[in-house]
Amino acid sequence: MILVLGVFEIEIDPIRRQLQLLETGELLNRPFFRGVIGPNEVVVTYGLVGKVESAMITQAFIDRFHPKAVLFTGAAGALSTLLHPGDVVVGDEYFEYDLGRRDGKVEVIEGSVRLIEKIEEHIRGVFIGRIATGDSFVNADEMREKIRKITKSIAVDMDSAAIAKVCKENEIDFVSIKTITNRCNVEEFQQNYQKYAGKSAALLLGIIDHHFIE
Repeated sequence: MILVLGVFEIEIDPIRRQLQLLETGELLNRPFFRGVIGPNEVVVTYGLVGKVESAMITQAFIDRFHPKAVLFTGAAGALSTLLHPGDVVVGDEYFEYDLGRRDGKVEVIEGSVRLIEKIEEHIRGVFIGRIATGDSFVNADEMREKIRKITKSIAVDMDSAAIAKVCKENEIDFVSIKTITNRCNVEEFQQNYQKYAGKSAALLLGIIDHHFIE
């Protein structure tokens, strides 16, 4: 089984709409949709903002459905100057930029090489790199540059590292595939979110529909 997560409904909707539906329900007050796409059994949910909710929901769905792979899809902000709205980023590593520890060390969590290779094989032109995660919307050039220098990341979001950590502890393959909606600018985010929020899920759908993921 594959677990597909998104922050908002629009981010998972391309996949949800293609499910040959077997079950609907709620878990921790979040709706879920379980069904079949191509050769894969898939459960889809949304409604997780920030690291706490992301970790909580991911663990609850792992406990309930025991997925072999977790895919996180949606939107992200660009840290790299090479990225522009509409570009697709796949995380190979994840870093919590706002986790302060006494020893100054923060764990870098690796994504699934197997899943990354499958995405690269079937989706052209994606950017592979580290995704930084923190519990704030980054909306200033100074903050964006600081996070980029500290974390050496190409993109930033509020969720990926938390989900990656939970998947690592549960020994489950994980990858985050995000579409850039803004360059850490709230006005740009508002302009582009509706246009690009579902793009990553639409691209993933082609893989899920034709290739066995587990």
